Amino acid sequence: MTSGTSNDFSRIARRLPILVIVAIFAALLAYSEEIHDQVVRAIGLAEPVIRSLPVVGAVLFVLLAALSAMLVFFSGVLLVPIGIQVWGPVGCFLLLWAGWFLGGVLTYSIGRHFGRPAVRRMLSAKKIARYEKRIQPASSFVAATLTQLVLPSDISGYFFGLLGYRPRLYLGSLALAELPYALGTVFLGAAFVQRQYQVLLVIAGLGILILGLAWLRRR
Repeated sequence: MTSGTSNDFSRIARRLPILVIVAIFAALLAYSEEIHDQVVRAIGLAEPVIRSLPVVGAVLFVLLAALSAMLVFFSGVLLVPIGIQVWGPVGCFLLLWAGWFLGGVLTYSIGRHFGRPAVRRMLSAKKIARYEKRIQPASSFVAATLTQLVLPSDISGYFFGLLGYRPRLYLGSLALAELPYALGTVFLGAAFVQRQYQVLLVIAGLGILILGLAWLRRR
């Protein structure tokens, strides 16, 4: 891992600002009892359908989570309240983590087996140029894990594949790196479902504090 990638750790992962925004937005929705009830009722409409087809529902949830890891991380957050209602926090966490892991496997496979032409179809030239400088060949499991913690999940897998990271190294670091984000996302979802807007605001405040410290370190 080069100094360019190391500097990214002071900037914090792109996911953290997204989680802060999600926490603030969820807190605002949860603060209003009427709006919160309407959202929960809307989420509840999907519950009987999924329960009637449990296997299909679980597979669909995992596939949508995988798609969110490949394209837009935020969309995966939207699945969580439904998952909590149907499978509970633990079940939702396992399915969400499995989906994000699958998404990472797919992006890695695209980069490794189809190469740069395929990655160019998935990412803009600007993103390719930016992240190609940040992700460098490495043999360290710790370095690979930290890199995945910092960089967006819908970006890193392609480059790990392009650079020819060993499958065991990548898959092990991917499995570990997705754990805290899956736990944090499910925790946020559970706090929203239970209308714990104070908890959501505290989480958002801690995230803002971390981002502020990272900004000061950059300065």
